[in-house]
Amino acid sequence: MQSDSIEVLGLIAGFIGAFAFAPQAFKIIRDRDATGVSGLTYAMVLSGALLWAGYGVFRGAPSIIIWNIVAASLAAIVLILKLSRRRTPSA
Repeated sequence: MQSDSIEVLGLIAGFIGAFAFAPQAFKIIRDRDATGVSGLTYAMVLSGALLWAGYGVFRGAPSIIIWNIVAASLAAIVLILKLSRRRTPSA
């Protein structure tokens, strides 16, 4: 496991990158509408994040592991909400 300044840079970059998906997830939850979200995009993001997390395990890089698990979780939430088509009925 690396514990130098390069790993700190990776932790900061990963935090920003992983939480880039949070506003979309919160918006879908708030609006109960995911019609404008691309399911394919989030399926690809989820797949990529899981593969990067696996890569991080083999490299022993905590910043890659942690933040890609976070990114995968947020992408999975968005994808689940998209597939469940959460939408409130119009009044």
